[in-house]
Amino acid sequence: MQNWSIVSLVILVLLIILGIAAVIYIYKRPEKRKPDYHAFFVMGIVWLIIGIPLKMWGLSAIGLVFTIVGLANKKKWKENRKCWSDLTDKEKKFKMIIVIALGVLVLIGLAIYFLTEKGIINL
Repeated sequence: MQNWSIVSLVILVLLIILGIAAVIYIYKRPEKRKPDYHAFFVMGIVWLIIGIPLKMWGLSAIGLVFTIVGLANKKKWKENRKCWSDLTDKEKKFKMIIVIALGVLVLIGLAIYFLTEKGIINL
């Protein structure tokens, strides 16, 4: 049992380190970009849809806020959209690392969830 709490702590520390690295990268980036309101809208809809059936009202509320912000700025949707081909090689590499890291974290989270549901591990 104690081993799984250590694993959870390690995952939490890795998430914090990844978050700090992302913030440092964003602030050291030479060009500043305006918000992508279309991404806000899509993210808000997804969070809203996921939050309601899971009864995670905080996630639903944040999703609703993102959706409203995205819709309020609908005229600016095409203004700040960047395609994959518009990114620099450094930005492409960074985004791929983030996607892979988040994918691995999702798989770890699902594995832990299913293992606890089956009673194989107790957290």
